[in-house]
Amino acid sequence: MNYRQTRHENVVLFMGACMNPPHLAIITSFCKGRTLHSVVRDPKTPLDINKTRQIAQEIIKGMGYLHAKGIVHKDLKSKNIFYENGKVVITDFGLFGISGVVQEGRRENELKLPHDWLCYLAPEIVREMAPGKGEDKLPFSKAADVYAFGTVWYELQAREWPFQSQPAEALIWQIGSGEGMKHVLQTSSLGKEVGEILSACWAFDVDERPSFTLLMEMLEKLPKLNRRLSHPGHFWKSADLNSSKMAIRFERFALGDLESSNQKI
Repeated sequence: MNYRQTRHENVVLFMGACMNPPHLAIITSFCKGRTLHSVVRDPKTPLDINKTRQIAQEIIKGMGYLHAKGIVHKDLKSKNIFYENGKVVITDFGLFGISGVVQEGRRENELKLPHDWLCYLAPEIVREMAPGKGEDKLPFSKAADVYAFGTVWYELQAREWPFQSQPAEALIWQIGSGEGMKHVLQTSSLGKEVGEILSACWAFDVDERPSFTLLMEMLEKLPKLNRRLSHPGHFWKSADLNSSKMAIRFERFALGDLESSNQKI
């Protein structure tokens, strides 16, 4: 792959590299602003459905460009996405190294992984992980990038990771078996269209995950809500699931009445 040929407004600009061992480095343009990880967890930053769609669309544009260049990101997550003045910039593509995230265990056959990394890993990767196994032996793919985008999409809606306060061992089983994501999809109340995108990205079967081109089409079908209306993601933490769904349906009903009134006029 040749990073010199990558140039896209939603992808960090490659500027040079040092390839003289042991001095190995890649130089990119400086990213201003905050990471998306910081933005979605800031209660003072409003995120309605229009804003989350715009952010997701820019991520998809950048990822679609990288995939068209034959580049698999391998480490797409909210901490590797910067957001400033309404613009998304994707960083650290193709540079993932498992040694940078694996923690040393007490025993030789022990594998310790950080919680904030596991949530983005596709099940086919989790099932292949083992102590001493390098990233070049793991099945990273464009479909795995799509899976990781699904977790970013979830963060944009729920403003947190899919799993909270669970040990890495539990996450490995839930993600590797696919049961964990099924449970998240069944118990969250993020709205039908939002859930359909999540379900597609988190498909257990690699071949069933959409391309970023298809994901863009799915995003464009999301209803454009008036900014005064509540974002469906705000109902996520509601204890009453049924009332959440009623509220979402009410919003859509209200929009439908408005359109009908305009037609009569």
